[in-house]
This record gives sequence, C-alpha cells and structure tokens, in this order.
Amino acid sequence: MARPGDELVDPSGVRLVFLETASSSAGAAFSLDWFVPPGRRLVALPHVHPYDTEVFELYSGRARYRVGRHVYERSAPYTYAVPPGALHVHPANAGDSVLHVRQTVRPDPPNPQLVDGVERFFETMFALAQRGRVLPGGLIADPLQSALTLSELLLPFSYLPWLPHGVQEALIGGLGALAKRLGYEASIEPDRAAPGADREPEQFITIA
Repeated sequence: MARPGDELVDPSGVRLVFLETASSSAGAAFSLDWFVPPGRRLVALPHVHPYDTEVFELYSGRARYRVGRHVYERSAPYTYAVPPGALHVHPANAGDSVLHVRQTVRPDPPNPQLVDGVERFFETMFALAQRGRVLPGGLIADPLQSALTLSELLLPFSYLPWLPHGVQEALIGGLGALAKRLGYEASIEPDRAAPGADREPEQFITIA
C-alpha cells in the first residue's frame, strides 16, 4: 500500500511520487506527481473514465496529450481537465527538459475501491517495468497478467475506448479469471526508491 511521499522509478527514468493515496484520503482522492524525462510519457494507453473528472497540472516542461479527437501541446504552467466519458491519453514529454505533471482524481462521492485500484495499478505497472515485463508502448507483455490487472484494479472505472463495456468486462474478466486460476496476482509490489532520491527540489511542489 502506497503512502504519501513514496516514490517509484522505472528503467526509463520516469518517476512517480504519491501525494494523496487510498490510506491518506479514505478513498476521497488520489494525487500523483510525475517526473518524465524527454522522450518519455506517463503510464497510460487510450482509455475512458465513465464517472469521474481527471485533472492534470503542468508545473514544468512541455506536454503532449490527447483528449477526444484532438492532440494538444502545452507548456507549464497549465492545467486541464478530462471530463467523464472522454477518450484521452496521458501526457508525454514534448520538450527537452523534465516534465513535471500532477495527476488528480477526486471521486464524488468518495470511492475507496477506485482510489485503491488506481494506486495498485500504477504500483504494478512500475513493478512489471522494473522486471522488463512492459512493452515499449505501455502494454503489459503477458496477456493474462494484463487481463487480471485490468479486470481487478481498473474495471469498471476505466475502459478501452473501442469496445462496448460489457464486451470488455466479459473478455478481460474471463482471461483474468483464468490467470487467477493459474496463480497470477493482480497487483505486484514494486521496488521503491528512497524518498527524495535524485530529486531536484525546485521541481517538487507539495499540496497546500
């Protein structure tokens, strides 16, 4: 379980710092600071959140991201919100310096299942990347691991954009159930960085 201040680093140098977590907010919010080297991106494929708004705040650097049919580039300081139901892709670094972006969701009403699931999803993605089990495009290399992680940690709060939700739940859920019978675990504990390791102090902005 993540705690505020915990840090994760993947082999590409992308760094995640937890600010608000399931334990600290009682399911009211998750908030994450990302530090993304040039040429890299946040962990995400195109997806849709049916219920909640997601907010991204750019504190330094330049980001490229997609909302709906449009791809945008913006430089910090800048804030944008992804409304419920909008296809989107999380920011990539479009500049030549580290991109610092804060990602926040505040479910209304508070939703501990959603917050805990997203938290454990990112922990699992970092754990798999640290073990060389994530493909360059951000896909989990093992389809059974991917199905179990998605079905248990993200559905029904995030969906792929191109298939009906019921079809996704049946397909991904079925493969996830098979993975579970074969001994897979939905979430995997990552190796955690020492707090503050390799941090540039001026880039880290705490919640007021």
